[in-house]
Amino acid sequence: MKLIQKPGVFRLCSLVIMLCLSVASLKAQELKCLLTVNAQKISGVDPSVFTTMQTALNEYMNTKAWTTDVFSPEERIECSISIQIVSAAAQDVYNATITVQSSRPVFNSSYNSPMFNFLDKDCEITYVQNQAIDFSPTAYTSNLSSILGFYAYMIIGLDYESFSKGGGTKYFNTAEQIMNMVPTSAPDAKGWRPYDGTRNRYWLINNIQASKYDPFRKALWDYHFAGMDNFYDKPALARANIMNALDKLQQISKDNPNGILIAVFFQAKSDELVGIFSGADATEKTKAANYLRSIDPANANKYDKLTKN
Repeated sequence: MKLIQKPGVFRLCSLVIMLCLSVASLKAQELKCLLTVNAQKISGVDPSVFTTMQTALNEYMNTKAWTTDVFSPEERIECSISIQIVSAAAQDVYNATITVQSSRPVFNSSYNSPMFNFLDKDCEITYVQNQAIDFSPTAYTSNLSSILGFYAYMIIGLDYESFSKGGGTKYFNTAEQIMNMVPTSAPDAKGWRPYDGTRNRYWLINNIQASKYDPFRKALWDYHFAGMDNFYDKPALARANIMNALDKLQQISKDNPNGILIAVFFQAKSDELVGIFSGADATEKTKAANYLRSIDPANANKYDKLTKN
């Protein structure tokens, strides 16, 4: 065996340093986020502002270390955020709607299951071109960074919850902490407060943290880990476990009609559910259609397809 000479020690040290840097870089890449900014409705503002905004926010979402966990490139959570600038409220201040979506890979397939699909209508954001975007979950710096940080942790929490019962808790805790740091008297605080409507950030995190909604989080595991991840080789078992998830969601719907979590779930899942039960036998199709129409009447016309064929 050839002995390593002294220069080799330096090469070894360099390799160790490079390996450490590589691991550190993996930690900073939990999200694979496509963020777009659409400002076509705005006039009187230099379009380069929004181009710069889009570039800066993509970097913010995709390079920040949101957790202490190590993610390989293929493990990054796929998500998208679309910021629609509605109007200019003042210099560098904009009214916007934000659509947030995420998905999760299904074991033994190339299919990604939609996890989260939420439209946030109550956003007033401030963006100064080329100004650094600062964020801390324990301190309020800006509404824009708080909103994006909040949704980053919601996306991560939901993803973890689908793989492990209770796995999303610490990320939901962080999202709640971000909300609690926002000054409720601030002019851009709309959407963070309970009296700002029933479909906002406050109620989203409030409900998912409430013990009475624990069955919802258990349903995420039943649906994804016990259900979708078994579809490749055990489709009957997968559908049975997804029906278990629907049992839990139906009870939640009865006890808490018009709850935000049920609405958010089916906003993401309605089309997928039709596909899941299209391959079932007639009895199971009918049962699933009846369940789905009762829990999610807004999409009843979709579920009717299960019993028409």
